[in-house]
Amino acid sequence: MSEPTIENHLKRQRKAAGLSQNALAGLVGVSRQAILAIEAGRNVPSTSLGLKLAYALGCTVEDIFRLAPDRGLHARLAPSSGGGTGPRVALGKVDGRWVAHRLPAHGMTAADGIVMSEGEGSTAVVRPLGDTAHLERNALVAGCAPLLGTVGHRVDRRFSDARVTWLQAGNRQAMDLLAAGLVHVAGLHLSGDADDLAAAARRALPGRRVMVANLTRWKQGLVVPPGNPLGIRTGADLLRPDLRVVRREEGSGAHDLAVRFLGAEGACHPDGGPAASSHREVARMVRSGSADVGIAIEGAALAEGLDFVPLSEERFDLVVAQDTASRTPVSRLIETLDDPGFRAEVEHLPGYDVSASGEVTTVEAA
Repeated sequence: MSEPTIENHLKRQRKAAGLSQNALAGLVGVSRQAILAIEAGRNVPSTSLGLKLAYALGCTVEDIFRLAPDRGLHARLAPSSGGGTGPRVALGKVDGRWVAHRLPAHGMTAADGIVMSEGEGSTAVVRPLGDTAHLERNALVAGCAPLLGTVGHRVDRRFSDARVTWLQAGNRQAMDLLAAGLVHVAGLHLSGDADDLAAAARRALPGRRVMVANLTRWKQGLVVPPGNPLGIRTGADLLRPDLRVVRREEGSGAHDLAVRFLGAEGACHPDGGPAASSHREVARMVRSGSADVGIAIEGAALAEGLDFVPLSEERFDLVVAQDTASRTPVSRLIETLDDPGFRAEVEHLPGYDVSASGEVTTVEAA
């Protein structure tokens, strides 16, 4: 962060007290030239002289000298994701430009800045809450995998020159943010083959060489109460009129999976159930009894003590431009995927397979 600017109101306070520069100089034991230099902003007084000036003028030091309001930095303001509201934002520098992402109002994630004002074209002036040099070390990663939080914490612990902020987003939204230059990395989970993954990467970053790094493999399917009391067995059961089905947003992997199964039945996704924004929220709705079934990953179901009916085996990959991946902080994130400590930890988390974690493939520019 640049050196803060000090506002100097000595001249105004001196005149309000009815004192000349000579008179004030005599009261505090300095020359008139010293007072002139301070009023002109050429010199900053010592702490003791500042206190003497305040005493002589009958005011506080803050009435004479104060930090100028921070003018903030100009940033692109990303569309809200993961329940982000209010003025608190995460900050990162993507392709040389500051980007701000609104954070959820519950305050569980520490903010990097506060939006001071919003401009046209999704821009904002943001007051940073820390050293901007430190904020430039932040890798912005959008995706729906809860494991992104784990790998982010490992980056924070291992390296002093990098940190990771995980931004909750479904498949489509994560890739849209990547395409718009609003994140460094996007998470994508597909049940298709390598050609599907390469096509998605090229659509997001046309004309650029892309790196795809595997984070994990998992199963996605139906999350049901313990013992599966309603006998839910297949994706077609989502059409049963007696079931309250958790809805996910269009473009999420869960929604796409539901559409694929129900399309085979010639039906549309039911829209009468409660809405969730993440795998974990789906599982919590089923556990609380506010829904009977929803589509999420196996790990979310097991973490909430629920039963799980698998529908699809998928890989979750991180998609990033090759040139971005080679630079800190993103290079630290990619390095951590192959860290033995990370692998050992995830082996004790249910529902994740990290046997291919850290494997990298390259997608050539279209």
